[in-house]
Amino acid sequence: MVALSLSPQVAEYLGHVKGQTNEEKVLALLEAYISGQLKACEREIGDYEVKYRSTFAEFADAWAKDVAPNKHSHAIERDYMEWEGLEAERRRLREASDSLTQTPST
Repeated sequence: MVALSLSPQVAEYLGHVKGQTNEEKVLALLEAYISGQLKACEREIGDYEVKYRSTFAEFADAWAKDVAPNKHSHAIERDYMEWEGLEAERRRLREASDSLTQTPST
């Protein structure tokens, strides 16, 4: 177990967070933060899905088969890399969320 020191001001604000113990309160804050990050990530992914009318898997498949239009334009390459990064970030955030919900309270 790792001890966490809080300034009196932070400890006071933590009192307004839902939960019985400080650990439950910190977990609630982490869950809310990760949830917000995941929603933002999914909104950005949705923007790419609308723009390219496909999922990333479909877009990557077209890319690999060399049938993606304007594949080597700077804008398309940049979108591919950013979209790929967002997909990786979504997986990481989902794993973190799953891990937090499986964390037993003490």
